[in-house]
Amino acid sequence: MARYETLAHRDYMLGSPRVDQLITLIQFNVFRALVSNTFTLGFTMEWLEEDAISPWNSSSFELNRAFCPTSLRPTMLQRTISHHPWIDLFPIPKMRDNLLLAGDSYDETALCNDLIDFCDVPNEKTGLIVWSDPWDPSGWEVSEVFLSKWAWVIKGCDEIVESTNYWRVKRGENMLFFKNLIT
Repeated sequence: MARYETLAHRDYMLGSPRVDQLITLIQFNVFRALVSNTFTLGFTMEWLEEDAISPWNSSSFELNRAFCPTSLRPTMLQRTISHHPWIDLFPIPKMRDNLLLAGDSYDETALCNDLIDFCDVPNEKTGLIVWSDPWDPSGWEVSEVFLSKWAWVIKGCDEIVESTNYWRVKRGENMLFFKNLIT
């Protein structure tokens, strides 16, 4: 992560940002946001391990509420359903609950690839974009391609609907009509 960030910054400072790195940079920012939220929550980097279990499923893990943004605080489902910690890192509580309620009914690897896989397999149809503080839902945007494939993940997530359309309008793009895509 640090190596990629250094190379991207160097290219930018030389006045030659590489357009072919834009998709990778967007996915890198999502990954970086998840790492940042890891530390905000007081988690370890064990969420990168395949067999990790969320600290919320442990009675010994205590959240420091004074330093934890409301958007990252665990929902009741997060405390009761055993799950991998990667789900805990998104600042949209309803999204986390949607993932937990889906259980094993979706391809977790495919979803992960559409969200953050940026090293060996850059995905030109990135799923999420992070524009501001990682813990702030108003800084997250969902892509139209992601929405068409993974609509159930953000069903009922009003904050990402609002933030997505905010960022799209800011760029001069048309708003997305989520009601047509989320059934």
